[in-house]
Amino acid sequence: MKKANLISIVNSYTSLSTELMEFYLKYYSISIKDDELKDLCILVEELKSYDIRTKQNFYDGFFLGYTIPQIGKEFDLLRIGEDHIINIEIKRTASEGKIYRQLSRNKYYLSFLKKKVHSYTFITDQKKLYRLDDFDSLAEVNLKELYGILKNQKEAEVGSLNNLFNPSDYLVSPFNSTNQFILGKYFLTTHQEAIKEELIRLSSQKAFSLFSIKGKAGTGKTLLTYDIVKHFNTEQISTLIVHCGILNDGHWELKNEHKWNIIAAKQIPNFDFSSYRVIVIDECQRIYPDQLHSIINAVRKNNGTIIFSYDAQQYLRNWESTNNISKLLEEDLTVKTYELTTKIRTNKEIASFIKCLFDKSELHERQDFSNVYINYFKNFEDSKAYVNSQLENGWKAINYTPSTRAILPYEDHKIASELDNSHTVIGQEFDNVIAVIDQHFFYQDDRLYYRVNSYYNPRQMLFQIVTRTRKKLKLVIVNNPEILEHCLSIVKN
Repeated sequence: MKKANLISIVNSYTSLSTELMEFYLKYYSISIKDDELKDLCILVEELKSYDIRTKQNFYDGFFLGYTIPQIGKEFDLLRIGEDHIINIEIKRTASEGKIYRQLSRNKYYLSFLKKKVHSYTFITDQKKLYRLDDFDSLAEVNLKELYGILKNQKEAEVGSLNNLFNPSDYLVSPFNSTNQFILGKYFLTTHQEAIKEELIRLSSQKAFSLFSIKGKAGTGKTLLTYDIVKHFNTEQISTLIVHCGILNDGHWELKNEHKWNIIAAKQIPNFDFSSYRVIVIDECQRIYPDQLHSIINAVRKNNGTIIFSYDAQQYLRNWESTNNISKLLEEDLTVKTYELTTKIRTNKEIASFIKCLFDKSELHERQDFSNVYINYFKNFEDSKAYVNSQLENGWKAINYTPSTRAILPYEDHKIASELDNSHTVIGQEFDNVIAVIDQHFFYQDDRLYYRVNSYYNPRQMLFQIVTRTRKKLKLVIVNNPEILEHCLSIVKN
């Protein structure tokens, strides 16, 4: 998106043909409705009444209708200065409550740019200007104040605006950032909010109902699911989470410090579900069919609600895939399904790299893959020494889950100081992740496989490990030229 001059945009709107105006806006990558252009004209005319000389630089350097990638957060007007940021929202009409909520949310997103934020909303019907101050209080102010701030702002050089915003900054994990989650220091995307509102509304009908939230790694599925539970808890609606895996530290903090009702799936037999209005089954793709049906039957008797949260790709044992719980939910039961499709947590380049790593036939958009690091070692002794050295630099190594039935080859590169494995990190996320790929991985018919049979599928464990990444992924490849060659071909194409 290019910076635009507001007077130029207004002049073009009032003098050019519709077709040429659309062409002109496309040059700036601006998507704006006709009514919004009319409102912009009113704001500019009001500002011009203070700017007698009509200095063109006063109206220059604006980003119109910028949207943060993947998040979907839109700003009407943004101007990035050396010391501060000016955000102006333009509305035909709006209540003070709605103005406050929007400016608060905008300020939250802009605060990650580490500059002072000036937040305003201009109401065109009344020609009123509102400001959100440093103490997060909303006040009506004179337009002359905005004029003064714009006049004195020194515009900063900004390359690609997208490079200033990292979508993964705006999500907190209920497990890795539990305190921030409980305090509500996050926002859902527009799509997540819509799902949440509809699901809460439908579940309030006090009739037996089934809902599902499905989404691949990085789409914000876990955050949305647990945010909905937090709403039910706040409203004192008895809610139970059944987690189909090992409870992590975040689960225990929610249970012990915040009194959430959470059990592991292994506790399902003989558990009394009758006192709960809502049951949430998290990582539902990993549940046994008989466990699933026992919960459904129990909740049906009480006219309760079940919310299934799952990602069919995230399985660790082959029988979890064979059971095909997702098919049961989507085809055999009457379940209203909400699907999250936009990846938020994961960098696009990392998501693209992971797809290509597991399937050689996958094509990807041209990327620089600057957040993917490839390291090759001949033996485990050197690779383990390297991984241990990286732990001190803020990297997270995740072990493959050991088998209780045999000692498997991947245990040779286990990091003894790292307690987490592919099972304990389910649903969690980390900024910088290290994944080890040993000599037993290979490609057949373009798909990635592991040569040694195992109770837990090593390919799926690797998938679990790499999809925990938020920002940077480091591969440590041990004695496997085939994998190295393909990884290099991905990052070089």
